[in-house]
Amino acid sequence: MNIIHEKEAKANVFAGQFARTIRHMTASLGSKNIWMGIIEYEPYCTSNMHAHAGQEEIFYCIQGQGEVIVDGETRELKPGTCVYVPPKAKHQIINKSSGILKVLSAVSPPFSDEQFAKDHQLRDD
Repeated sequence: MNIIHEKEAKANVFAGQFARTIRHMTASLGSKNIWMGIIEYEPYCTSNMHAHAGQEEIFYCIQGQGEVIVDGETRELKPGTCVYVPPKAKHQIINKSSGILKVLSAVSPPFSDEQFAKDHQLRDD
Protein backbone atom coordinates (compact mmCIF):
# COMPACT_ATOMS: atom_id res chain seq x y z
CA MET A 1 0.00 0.00 0.00
CA ASN A 2 1.27 3.47 -0.87
CA ILE A 3 0.30 6.06 1.72
CA ILE A 4 1.54 9.53 2.58
CA HIS A 5 0.67 12.40 4.90
CA GLU A 6 0.42 15.83 3.27
CA LYS A 7 3.41 17.16 5.25
CA GLU A 8 5.54 14.34 3.73
CA ALA A 9 4.59 15.04 0.10
CA LYS A 10 6.91 16.81 -2.33
CA ALA A 11 6.15 20.51 -2.11
CA ASN A 12 6.90 23.68 -4.05
CA VAL A 13 6.78 26.98 -2.19
CA PHE A 14 6.29 30.13 -4.26
CA ALA A 15 6.53 33.79 -3.26
CA GLY A 16 5.21 37.01 -4.74
CA GLN A 17 1.80 37.70 -6.23
CA PHE A 18 1.12 33.98 -6.70
CA ALA A 19 2.44 32.98 -3.24
CA ARG A 20 1.37 29.49 -2.34
CA THR A 21 2.55 26.05 -1.31
CA ILE A 22 1.67 23.17 -3.61
CA ARG A 23 1.92 19.65 -2.22
CA HIS A 24 2.05 16.98 -4.94
CA MET A 25 0.17 14.19 -3.13
CA THR A 26 -0.43 11.55 -5.81
CA ALA A 27 2.85 12.23 -7.63
CA SER A 28 4.60 11.35 -4.37
CA LEU A 29 2.73 8.03 -4.40
CA GLY A 30 3.46 7.14 -8.04
CA SER A 31 -0.02 7.72 -9.52
CA LYS A 32 -0.08 7.57 -13.32
CA ASN A 33 -3.69 8.55 -14.14
CA ILE A 34 -4.56 11.42 -11.81
CA TRP A 35 -2.73 14.31 -10.16
CA MET A 36 -4.01 15.41 -6.78
CA GLY A 37 -2.48 18.11 -4.68
CA ILE A 38 -3.16 20.38 -1.76
CA ILE A 39 -2.62 24.07 -2.38
CA GLU A 40 -2.31 26.64 0.39
CA TYR A 41 -2.76 30.20 -0.89
CA GLU A 42 -1.16 32.90 1.21
CA PRO A 43 -3.38 35.81 2.38
CA TYR A 44 -4.52 38.08 -0.46
CA CYS A 45 -2.70 36.00 -3.12
CA THR A 46 -4.06 34.28 -6.22
CA SER A 47 -3.22 31.72 -8.83
CA ASN A 48 -2.59 33.15 -12.27
CA MET A 49 -5.49 33.03 -14.73
CA HIS A 50 -4.78 29.94 -16.84
CA ALA A 51 -6.26 26.93 -18.64
CA HIS A 52 -5.24 23.32 -19.19
CA ALA A 53 -5.55 22.20 -22.82
CA GLY A 54 -6.28 18.53 -22.21
CA GLN A 55 -7.08 18.18 -18.52
CA GLU A 56 -10.18 18.59 -16.42
CA GLU A 57 -9.76 19.83 -12.85
CA ILE A 58 -11.71 19.66 -9.62
CA PHE A 59 -11.21 22.05 -6.70
CA TYR A 60 -12.48 21.28 -3.19
CA CYS A 61 -12.13 23.97 -0.51
CA ILE A 62 -10.81 22.61 2.78
CA GLN A 63 -10.14 25.80 4.75
CA GLY A 64 -10.50 29.56 4.42
CA GLN A 65 -12.51 31.70 2.04
CA GLY A 66 -12.01 33.21 -1.36
CA GLU A 67 -13.30 33.18 -4.90
CA VAL A 68 -12.96 30.97 -7.93
CA ILE A 69 -13.32 32.23 -11.49
CA VAL A 70 -14.12 29.81 -14.32
CA ASP A 71 -14.54 31.23 -17.84
CA GLY A 72 -15.45 34.67 -16.49
CA GLU A 73 -17.97 33.47 -13.88
CA THR A 74 -17.02 34.24 -10.26
CA ARG A 75 -18.28 32.24 -7.28
CA GLU A 76 -17.56 32.17 -3.56
CA LEU A 77 -15.14 29.51 -2.36
CA LYS A 78 -15.56 28.31 1.23
CA PRO A 79 -15.10 25.00 3.09
CA GLY A 80 -17.15 22.29 1.47
CA THR A 81 -17.36 23.97 -1.96
CA CYS A 82 -16.50 21.74 -4.94
CA VAL A 83 -15.84 23.22 -8.40
CA TYR A 84 -15.48 21.49 -11.78
CA VAL A 85 -13.23 23.08 -14.42
CA PRO A 86 -13.53 21.55 -17.91
CA PRO A 87 -10.56 21.33 -20.29
CA LYS A 88 -9.58 24.66 -21.90
CA ALA A 89 -11.61 26.71 -19.37
CA LYS A 90 -9.71 29.72 -18.00
CA HIS A 91 -9.71 29.64 -14.22
CA GLN A 92 -8.21 31.29 -11.16
CA ILE A 93 -8.36 30.93 -7.36
CA ILE A 94 -8.32 34.14 -5.29
CA ASN A 95 -7.68 34.36 -1.55
CA LYS A 96 -9.41 37.56 -0.43
CA SER A 97 -8.82 36.96 3.27
CA SER A 98 -6.10 37.49 5.87
CA GLY A 99 -5.85 33.72 6.46
CA ILE A 100 -4.66 30.72 4.47
CA LEU A 101 -6.98 29.38 1.75
CA LYS A 102 -6.47 25.60 1.53
CA VAL A 103 -7.79 23.81 -1.57
CA LEU A 104 -7.55 20.22 -2.79
CA SER A 105 -7.04 20.00 -6.55
CA ALA A 106 -7.42 16.92 -8.74
CA VAL A 107 -6.43 16.87 -12.41
CA SER A 108 -6.95 14.13 -14.99
CA PRO A 109 -5.11 13.13 -17.00
CA PRO A 110 -2.16 14.31 -14.92
CA PHE A 111 0.23 16.88 -16.32
CA SER A 112 4.01 16.70 -16.34
CA ASP A 113 6.01 18.84 -13.91
CA GLU A 114 7.10 20.98 -16.86
CA GLN A 115 3.55 21.57 -18.11
CA PHE A 116 2.33 22.32 -14.59
CA ALA A 117 5.04 24.97 -14.11
CA LYS A 118 4.34 26.50 -17.54
CA ASP A 119 0.54 26.66 -17.07
CA HIS A 120 0.88 28.20 -13.62
CA GLN A 121 3.80 30.54 -14.40
CA LEU A 122 5.69 29.18 -11.41
CA ARG A 123 9.22 29.96 -10.34
CA ASP A 124 11.05 29.03 -7.16
CA ASP A 125 11.80 32.62 -6.02
